[in-house]
Amino acid sequence: MYIIYAILCFPAQGFNSVSAMGEIAEIIIGKEIPTTHMVYWIGGLIVIIAVIAVSFGGTRKIAKVTDVLVPIMAIVYVLTVLILIVINFSRIPWFFYAVFTEAFKPEAVFGGSFGIALMQGVKRGLMSNEAGQGTITMPAAASNANHPCDQGCVQAVGVFLDTIVICTLTGFVVIMGRVWLTDNSAAWFELDKLPKYLASVAELTPGTSFNSMVTFLVSLCFGLFAFTCLLGFLSFSEICANTISRGKAFISVIRIIDIAVICFGILTSIVGLDLSALWDLSDFANILIAYCNIPLLYLGFRYVKKAQEHFEKEDGTPFTSAVAGRNVAVWDEKAKGAL
Repeated sequence: MYIIYAILCFPAQGFNSVSAMGEIAEIIIGKEIPTTHMVYWIGGLIVIIAVIAVSFGGTRKIAKVTDVLVPIMAIVYVLTVLILIVINFSRIPWFFYAVFTEAFKPEAVFGGSFGIALMQGVKRGLMSNEAGQGTITMPAAASNANHPCDQGCVQAVGVFLDTIVICTLTGFVVIMGRVWLTDNSAAWFELDKLPKYLASVAELTPGTSFNSMVTFLVSLCFGLFAFTCLLGFLSFSEICANTISRGKAFISVIRIIDIAVICFGILTSIVGLDLSALWDLSDFANILIAYCNIPLLYLGFRYVKKAQEHFEKEDGTPFTSAVAGRNVAVWDEKAKGAL
């Protein structure tokens, strides 16, 4: 199931990386570029080569790359959006007015809008932070933490940053931009994700040189977000494949399938085919994974509790199978290496 989930996510994230490159190229050239332009083909080739180079290095190489990219893009994105919000501080009261008045209108509560918003929120929330799915624990396991609770705290902070910080800041820009209230609202609703967001950015920086800089930074972050998501899905599929068979030939086949699906996603998107159905399949896979994983959270809670109690003691003893109450060979080996 996890392998299928990862494969379903590859096409969209592959094209997101390339579309960000296209937006950056448009800033440099100064005019709109169609997706069939050579820039997109070159961008797609760069993404594919980068994915091949990283994927055949294994999950630890993927972790090293994302450890470098994720903090940089997160800091750049947060600072950029905060600057946007500060220079448009006069729109902040309207932001809260719009959020609360639209959320509690009778037609929103009773007309189905509330249900749609809730459904979309759950789907996109799962896609954003993956809390409760069990997927994000796979790349977390590739880290070199001194104690499982150390990495657990990092993962908890990651959920907070993804959902509360990054997504909220993105919402600020879209709502403060108020593009859906302008004469161009119909065209705005037809735009894809990144162009729609950049149109909101343009409304917050109208006719200024700062707009080009912000557009460049946001597009760069968008591309890095998508690329690191690709790497994350690669690690998901490889870790799951290892539970089926550790044979080198089998793992290589999985890697080749992953890369082939990424190529498919990039190529079909460049030529203009609609891949929106893949998001529906991905959401369905998310639901299945959550249903499988949530019962395991209850079953495994006692082991988490033991790890937490050992972590809070801070008595200097290593975390081992004896402490966990079950076989955790990785931590036994780490404890032997520390002696």
